[in-house]
Amino acid sequence: MSTKTLEYAIKGILLTGQDLYLSEIMADFHFICKSSDGSDERIPVHKLLLAGISDVFRAMFHGWKEKVDVVLPDATAAEFKEFLQFFYLGRVKLTMDNIAKVMYLGDKYNVTECINACVKFLRQTLTDDNYCCGFWLAILYNQSDLKRFCELMIAINTKAVFSSASFLQCDKDVLGHILRMDTLTCSESKVFRACMEWVKSTSGATELTRAIVQKCLGHLFYEFSFKSMTPQQFARLVPSYGRIFSVEEYSDITQSTAIQHFKPNIFKQTPRTTNLYFDDMEKIECDRLVALDFSRSPYCIKSIETTVFSVNEPLLLRQIEFSQVGEFKSNEYCAIVKLSTEIKIVQLTKSATSNVELSLYEGNTYLKSELTYMTLSKPILIRPGVMYEIQMKQTPTQNFCTGNILKTEVQMESNIIVQFHRDPIVGNDIVARGMIRKLEFYRF
Repeated sequence: MSTKTLEYAIKGILLTGQDLYLSEIMADFHFICKSSDGSDERIPVHKLLLAGISDVFRAMFHGWKEKVDVVLPDATAAEFKEFLQFFYLGRVKLTMDNIAKVMYLGDKYNVTECINACVKFLRQTLTDDNYCCGFWLAILYNQSDLKRFCELMIAINTKAVFSSASFLQCDKDVLGHILRMDTLTCSESKVFRACMEWVKSTSGATELTRAIVQKCLGHLFYEFSFKSMTPQQFARLVPSYGRIFSVEEYSDITQSTAIQHFKPNIFKQTPRTTNLYFDDMEKIECDRLVALDFSRSPYCIKSIETTVFSVNEPLLLRQIEFSQVGEFKSNEYCAIVKLSTEIKIVQLTKSATSNVELSLYEGNTYLKSELTYMTLSKPILIRPGVMYEIQMKQTPTQNFCTGNILKTEVQMESNIIVQFHRDPIVGNDIVARGMIRKLEFYRF
């Protein structure tokens, strides 16, 4: 008699959760939250489902045997409903409006899956306008991956972050973490001016005094690296901010800016760098080549070439390697000197009426018969679920070609995939052709 067993995927529990989510059917408890109009809303739940995932809810329900309604003062109805998805649904929808409170509830009720989903959501959706908000959540809930992500993006886009409303409204702990960063891609004088604007926003003052600055910044006032400034840069700060420094501080700053080997006694002793450092251990390459040998069917280079790609995990694009080119004569690829090319990288976004291009990079390079690559002056954040296009503009002769044959999908690691879209083909080829043969990324 055979003892063979088989496993089958079933959807019963998922469908049950969907049916019971926010439903009065068999509900045995209600949380009362404020709705958007200020009225009380009774939200039905099922104790067994909540207690099965959260040990906090399990202990609460054990102590509330006689209760059937409890007021929840620290979340609105919309926020709590978004959080409840983690108990009922196989897929959840998160929103930036409620993400901070959903993360708070996930931490309060010890729902690890909720915290992990919130971190993934933030890494995929944060922008220059709200990196400081994400940084605050990472610090508050001790999320090292999110913290590192925010630090890196603030370092890359320092000027844009300093210009955002979220920076002016950020928590003092966030400001402290930013000031303690060794790398910020703007001058130290811009760091100082941005922080003074933060003090004005925090204090409500239009004119700054030493007392106001000391009250708002406290010990953070001494985290500025005047060692990173030139005497001229500090001199330009004096007309606006000179009154906030003591005599001893002036002495420390002037010597720091003017004397190369002077070691400050009051302010940060080490210069801050504007050069980003990337760990090669975090580098991953998206190599599209199918084979090293050229195809016998040449791909003729057009005046406008485009390569469209997307990723499934957030990555930093650092370098582009181009296909080798040559002049195809008598069924042979002949070397050429070089072909001048304008490069533009854009993010493609669909609106209600058209496709919108957000320019991320513009530069120039040359296509050659040997390997040619271009390192970006500033890495570009590539977000999952978004289409990006590398545009190339050149003036090739009729016989300028490449023989590289390329993959349309590259799996770099078990969970990182780059998908290429709209690639041209030649004749009966089932592989892609084009001008981008390799992309170099850094993972977070």
